[in-house]
Amino acid sequence: MFLNKAFPYFNSFRKHIRIAAMLSFVVVFILIFLQPFGANNFNHPYKHLYFIGYGIISVVVYLIIYLLSRLYYNNFKRWKWSEELIFSFLYITIAIATAFFYTELMINKRSNFMIFSFFIEWFRFVFLGFGIILSVLSIFLRRYYGKEEQEIKKYKTNDQEKIVVKSTLKKESFTVLAEDIVYIKSEDNYVNIYYVEEEGLQKKIIRNTLSSLHTQLHHLLKVHRSYLINPAFIISVEGNAQKGSIHLKFVEEKLPVSKTYFDSVKISFMN
Repeated sequence: MFLNKAFPYFNSFRKHIRIAAMLSFVVVFILIFLQPFGANNFNHPYKHLYFIGYGIISVVVYLIIYLLSRLYYNNFKRWKWSEELIFSFLYITIAIATAFFYTELMINKRSNFMIFSFFIEWFRFVFLGFGIILSVLSIFLRRYYGKEEQEIKKYKTNDQEKIVVKSTLKKESFTVLAEDIVYIKSEDNYVNIYYVEEEGLQKKIIRNTLSSLHTQLHHLLKVHRSYLINPAFIISVEGNAQKGSIHLKFVEEKLPVSKTYFDSVKISFMN
């Protein structure tokens, strides 16, 4: 049954803050630029600041419900579509209820409207206009980041050993799983090392040369005078020897492939 299927839950607080911020942005954008529910008739010198208040409500409620869901997940070690729909329902319901009190007490200053029948009608109106959109968007974003984290975990196994990536300055050296390094880019006297963790793609800058790191990290493949890549992360090799590029998992931009290395990169990808 659909509700009993596993949903890709993840614990990264940073990513949940990102989701909360995106949902908040959608709320504020709709209120300021589309002005639904008669918002265009609301005239006040601090009108937009009041609208931002709804975005803050969305962020705070989302993060509170997330922290509660985290306790549940850590305790029961399960998260299915049924739990995800309950999470979404609680987030939307509590956010709308909080927005109701914010609207009537802080903006309209109508404490006499704090009656159950009016609240139900207000809730229904806002839920159909806002709630469904935010609910679908939150599930989409949480599923996207959850699947991304699952992809990252595929590259992490218990028998992998960490290595020390050495810098010319001892204090800059750092420890990482060799297989977690996605690619390395050289810039002047420094190299940027990109590697994956549960938080996503991370970057470490150390003082060294690309050739020195290639000597340390034999599993990496040179594709350009400025780049070393991990073949395990290759998604596609595009173009030709004259103008080639490579697409890696967890990396948005495509990296250049020099004419000298194009054929060897393509063979590595095909194998």
